[in-house]
Amino acid sequence: MIKISTIFILGILIALIPYSGFPSGTKNFSYVFFGVLIAILSLLIRRELHEVIRTLHGEEKNDTFSQSAPKEKK
Repeated sequence: MIKISTIFILGILIALIPYSGFPSGTKNFSYVFFGVLIAILSLLIRRELHEVIRTLHGEEKNDTFSQSAPKEKK
């Protein structure tokens, strides 16, 4: 939830940048910086969402590998 709130706050800051009175170079840097932060946070949220979906579908993430072998007839 903190990531979503941060994205919301960054959106508000981006909306207020044109009215801040800073020089255009500072405004451009702010747009790029806040945009990159929003992109990173959205990727983190997406990764967490995929983990939740995997868990709901019963797919567990583990680092083990077991190879299936043909069953021997007795």
